[in-house]
Amino acid sequence: MKKLVLISLMFVSQIALAKSEITLSSAIEVSPREVITAYDIVEGRNLSEDTLSDLKAIELGNAQTKTISKLEIIKKFRGLESNFRLPTEVKILRSKSNVSRLEIERKVMNHLLAKCGTCEYRIQINSVPQNLLTDWELDMNVDFNKSTVMIPAFSTSAPEKKGWVVVELKKYANVPVLTRPLKIGDVITDDAVTTEMRLMQSYQDAIMDVKSVVGMQASRYLTMGQTLSSKDLKREQILKKGQMVKAIFGADALEISISAQAEEGGAVGDVVKVKNLDSQKMFAAKIIDRGVVRIE
Repeated sequence: MKKLVLISLMFVSQIALAKSEITLSSAIEVSPREVITAYDIVEGRNLSEDTLSDLKAIELGNAQTKTISKLEIIKKFRGLESNFRLPTEVKILRSKSNVSRLEIERKVMNHLLAKCGTCEYRIQINSVPQNLLTDWELDMNVDFNKSTVMIPAFSTSAPEKKGWVVVELKKYANVPVLTRPLKIGDVITDDAVTTEMRLMQSYQDAIMDVKSVVGMQASRYLTMGQTLSSKDLKREQILKKGQMVKAIFGADALEISISAQAEEGGAVGDVVKVKNLDSQKMFAAKIIDRGVVRIE
């Protein structure tokens, strides 16, 4: 039977600085493995690749294990840089088949939430291989930016026993959304954009950071409530062709400025042609501010 799982994360403003979190439920289903590792049973948030690797190396039980005490888990987890949410005791339940779908869901979700800690995911396991042994593993080196993902699965002791786990995936993320319509060339200000949780389509090149869109210009007409992608925006053109500018050259100790005419328009950081009207010489200059360029 197909099972739909929804795991939500609280919004964190600086995900790069967020500490990882490891949670264990009081009852956990796993495949009937000979060795149970922490990687097989945890639910994680913001787990780094190093932490995931460490979890794989922590043995918590074997084929006969029925319960694991909190004290034993704490001893095993000593040295991990994470916040923990642990029950007094963990009851281990084993799936009837060699491959537990619940275990797959946990592992896929942990991988996804390690990549985007502020996102929400709905995953549905459509099919699992029937020929795997209980020591199966997943190869997560696949493209998860699709609505249907095929994940290679294989038995470590018998590599010829392999197959595909087919997962349907929906990703929701806090993304910039327009609070009003914008015309071509309009500059996006702070009050023109907010953030909302939206479904990310696999084909969307959505911009995720609201700070990165403020100050940009609309490259086409944009409607209120619209999410933004790179093709919708362009950097604000602060320099126009024919505009008089202050052209700076030389080192800080001996900096000289002259008046020049822009021969091209552009945004901050662009290199454009400028003309010294006295000598009629052309120079390449980088736009550093409104009306100011630095000769290269």
